[in-house]
Amino acid sequence: MSRSTAAWFAGAGILAVVRWVLDYTDPSYYDAASLLDYSAVVSQTLAMVATGVALILLWRDPPVRRGSFFLLVGGVGAIAQGLGNLVEDVFDIEAGFWAFAAGSIVMLVSLFAAGVAELTVSSPRRWSGLFLIGGAVGGLLGVGLLIMGVAWVLFSGWIVFTIARSDQPSGRSVVA
Repeated sequence: MSRSTAAWFAGAGILAVVRWVLDYTDPSYYDAASLLDYSAVVSQTLAMVATGVALILLWRDPPVRRGSFFLLVGGVGAIAQGLGNLVEDVFDIEAGFWAFAAGSIVMLVSLFAAGVAELTVSSPRRWSGLFLIGGAVGGLLGVGLLIMGVAWVLFSGWIVFTIARSDQPSGRSVVA
């Protein structure tokens, strides 16, 4: 895991929390007219695209792990969800809903599967599965973006912590 992966997860988490906060302004997504309406749509789009990039970067981290394919699929699903949201709500093209819905389902199922697979690995890195499952659960609940955002920010901190621990000259790697 790298610091750039951590940065993408932190950015996605912060954007997801911002989007959740913007819900209290009662934005109009399907008929966006005000700056707050567009801010809510764009923050969700950027949060999902950043989540997708972060998952794909996590997938690319060696070594190849059990369930890592789900990270790639989840990343593609998150990007499809974000772009579908943009197409539907900003450009007012109804077909964007299908990309949003399919991307959401693919991302959530893949996050859960990757999280479960990661928890079965016999290494300290297995605990990253808890964050992935937290992101999936967050996507299913009513306050989902808040839970997902917090999970991603905590995950980014955990990634940085494991990198710092692996840089210590103790002779064993925590991330391996």
